[in-house]
Amino acid sequence: MYSKKWTWLISAALVIMMLTLTGCQSIQGLELAKAVQNGANVKSSESKGTLQLELVPGDTSKLSAGEKAALAALQDVKVELAVKTQDSQRLSAEGKIIYSKGSIPFNVAMEGTKINLSIEGAKQPIVIDLLGGADISFLSFLPKAIQEQFGNKLLEIKSGLIELILANTTDPANLAITSVTDKVNNESLSLQKAHVELSGTELASLLQKLLANVLADEAGLKKVLSQLYDALAPVIQEQIAAGDKSIALSLLTNKDLTLGFVYSPIHDYLAGLADSIDPTKDMFSAKASLQADLFIDSDKQIRKQNIAINMPLTKSNNGASAIKISYVSESWNLNKPVTASKVDTSGALQLKPDATAIFRVLATLDKQSTLYKMLKNDLQVTKKDINMASDGTGGSESEPLPFIDTNGKLLAPVRFVSEQLGAEVGWNGDLKQVTIKDYLTGNTILLTLDSKLATVNGAAVPELISAATLYHNSTYVPIRFIVEQLGCDVSFNDDTRVATIHRD
Repeated sequence: MYSKKWTWLISAALVIMMLTLTGCQSIQGLELAKAVQNGANVKSSESKGTLQLELVPGDTSKLSAGEKAALAALQDVKVELAVKTQDSQRLSAEGKIIYSKGSIPFNVAMEGTKINLSIEGAKQPIVIDLLGGADISFLSFLPKAIQEQFGNKLLEIKSGLIELILANTTDPANLAITSVTDKVNNESLSLQKAHVELSGTELASLLQKLLANVLADEAGLKKVLSQLYDALAPVIQEQIAAGDKSIALSLLTNKDLTLGFVYSPIHDYLAGLADSIDPTKDMFSAKASLQADLFIDSDKQIRKQNIAINMPLTKSNNGASAIKISYVSESWNLNKPVTASKVDTSGALQLKPDATAIFRVLATLDKQSTLYKMLKNDLQVTKKDINMASDGTGGSESEPLPFIDTNGKLLAPVRFVSEQLGAEVGWNGDLKQVTIKDYLTGNTILLTLDSKLATVNGAAVPELISAATLYHNSTYVPIRFIVEQLGCDVSFNDDTRVATIHRD
């Protein structure tokens, strides 16, 4: 449930830190909490900013020539943005990605939790539903119509969420306030600058205390849940009026019952999030650091922000010893009429944030475009190594593993292997057939249970050395067949009993 990728941890910690460092009441006359709360209440604005990512080279002796070239290409990447926020549900941005091999212009429009993207190199617009593939356990019991609106309604109660966070933050150390004159959108303003510096261990401590306090604040958490219920209530009534007579929806009409039902799983989710903050991880080590400057005007509004993160990569195998992330931005026209631009989504590629998404994107790109070359050659988003141990039993229904059949052939679970490699798997129970759609190669593979016959793109292929078979409720086929049809290589270590699948 909890992502272990440092990219997601950075994003989450960055957002929380923007709030955490402002938890104090009043320092040298500056009410930081008030400024953040005001920011949550800003309905519209214009802003511009730059996100920069730098990779610090480390030991590259074990890298191939291609890997060294990729590291050099991605040593300094910038994303420039000009943003128009119309309201809590609608914003747009015009920008470009800049790196050593060129720039990639794009336009993006956000509508609730959906991102509509037009980017140079893509043959069609791209629509990403941020909650479409989200693995959030406490949403699973909700009717689909409610799940689809959950993210939008969460944005509507942003002010209440920030109030809960501010009420449970502890004051960070190393906080300094100074008066400065600086420019925002070419206008000179008298501002107060709040500067904070934190090590990774201090950041971990702040986040752990924040989550512990929120978990202990039953009244505060229930207040936010009540606000969320009120925001969702019209959607519930609309579904009932439309004739939905499901038991789940009828139960949701009882507010007290609903709040009592959802409190525990959400509390457990937050507790799991707190447990995932591991002080031994690179981001939370003593060598990691975060610096932030907030510039607040006389109306207690945040007008500029400069954020810098430095994180060592002690277990990196990509030749980088550290990563530096910085973000600078400034805002104007706060709460004034602003109209977000739109992106034409006619014929758009519809995506969910799942394992197939990046492969589906690559399939629609111009292979000569800078975007395709950056993703495929420099970021190497398709490169993957999967190690699967064979214990002789085929694992279990929840964790299928390869096994050797009575003919001495190594069989692998089709769905697990295919989805790990970014392919989409479908099952036809009536025909007992498995369909695998690989977006990278363009191949569509059709397998039939208990048969050695298979087709690729509608054409018959040589018989499988062993028939597709059902084991632990998973379809198994010879591992070499499925791997090679997906454009990958496979090897097997007889000593360790581990099958390794490699994709470039």
